[in-house]
Amino acid sequence: MSLSLLVYRSRSTNQLKKDKVVAMSKHFADRNRHRDITGMLVFDGEFFLQVLEGPRQRVSALYELIQTDPRHDEVVTVLEEPIYRRTFDDWGLGFIVINDEGGKQIISSDLEFDDQLHRLGLDNLERVDATRASLIIDAFAKGRWRDSYNIPSRKLYDDLNGIVVRPNEKAVPIGNYPVNFAFQPIVNPISKLVTSAEALLRGPNSESPLSILSQYSGIDLYRFDLESKQYALQIAADMGLPCRISLNLLPMSLIMVPDAVDFLLDTIERLGLSSEQIVVEITEEEAITNYDAFFGAITRLRGAGIKVAIDDFGAGYAGLSLLAEFQPDKVKIDRKLIQGIQTNGPRQAIVRAIIECCYSLGISVIAEGVEEAAEVQWLLAAGVSKFQGFYFARPSLNSFPQINW
Repeated sequence: MSLSLLVYRSRSTNQLKKDKVVAMSKHFADRNRHRDITGMLVFDGEFFLQVLEGPRQRVSALYELIQTDPRHDEVVTVLEEPIYRRTFDDWGLGFIVINDEGGKQIISSDLEFDDQLHRLGLDNLERVDATRASLIIDAFAKGRWRDSYNIPSRKLYDDLNGIVVRPNEKAVPIGNYPVNFAFQPIVNPISKLVTSAEALLRGPNSESPLSILSQYSGIDLYRFDLESKQYALQIAADMGLPCRISLNLLPMSLIMVPDAVDFLLDTIERLGLSSEQIVVEITEEEAITNYDAFFGAITRLRGAGIKVAIDDFGAGYAGLSLLAEFQPDKVKIDRKLIQGIQTNGPRQAIVRAIIECCYSLGISVIAEGVEEAAEVQWLLAAGVSKFQGFYFARPSLNSFPQINW
C-alpha cells in the first residue's frame, strides 16, 4: 500500500492552554493509530503544524475531516507527497510545544511515543533530522508558517465604489491584420484606482494569442508581434483611456526587428499618447539569446519614459536571473502561483519571497489571474495591492469593461 506524507498549518480559533492541547493530542493519537496514521503535532500557543503519514487514501480522508474542524481556521497545506517509509514509525501522534524562544519541548501523546523519548531527546530531532518533515518543523519553530494575515472582511469589497470607465461600444477597425484586442484592467481595490489596462491579443473569433502567434515563425513572428501593437494603441487612443496601457511583447521582438524601439516611440507620438502612459510587458516564457541587445533596447524604452514589466513571472525561462539583471518597474506573478494560494503552503512561501525581494528592489508587484475573493484577501494581507483577473473584470473586446469592485 502506497504511503503519503501531508503537512498542514492552521490557527487556533480559541485560546487553548497547553493541558487542553495535550489532551487533544492524546485523543488524536488514538484516532490516528486506529487509522494506521502516524505523525507529529506542533503547537506554539496560537498556531498548529501537523504531520500526517500513512496510506494515501486514509490520510486524504482524515485531512478532509480536519479541514472542517471548527477549533481551527486558516488551514494551509504545506506539503503533500508520496513517501517510501514513515518518519515517525508507530507513533500515533507525537506532540511538541514551541516556546517563545523557538525551543522544542516534546510531550508524550501516546504509549509508543513514551517508549521512544529517551532516543529522541527533549530538544533534539536527530532521529528524523534528514527528513523534510523535520526541516519544516524546525522552520515552524523558528517562526515560519506562524503568521496570521488578519484576512479582511468581505465587506471591504462590498463598500468600494470606484470609478467605472464605460465600454466603447464601437468596434475599432484594425487594418489588414485579422486580430482584435481585448482590454483588462489592473486595479488597486484599496485606493479604488485603475492603474493600467492590458491590451490582450485576440483573433477575429476571439482566438487566443498562442493560436495567432503560432501561425508565424522566425522574423515574421517578431515583426507581427511588434507591428500589431500599433492597433492596440490605436484602440486605446480612440477610447481615451485615463490610465496606463500595458502591451505584451516577446523579448526577441525588440532584438530581431530593426529599429523596434523607434517604431514604438513613433507610434506613441503619432497617436497623441504620452510615452509615460505605456508599460511594455516582457513575457518570461521566451528565452533571450542576446542579453546585450535586449538590455540596450530596454534602456532606451526607459529613457523615453516607458515603464517595463516582467509578465508571467515564475512560469518561464529566466526566473530570478532576469529579475536580478533586468530589475523591471513591475513584476506580474504568474496565475499558476496565484490560484488557490489561500490554502497552498508552497505557493504562499514562493509568493512571500517574491514580494519581499521586489519590495527590497523597489519593484511593484501585480497578482495575475485572481478569480476568488479568498485569493485577493490573502494577497492583500501579504502586501500585494495591485490585481488583474476575472474577480474584478473580464477582458472586453475593443473596449474597457465595467469593474466588479
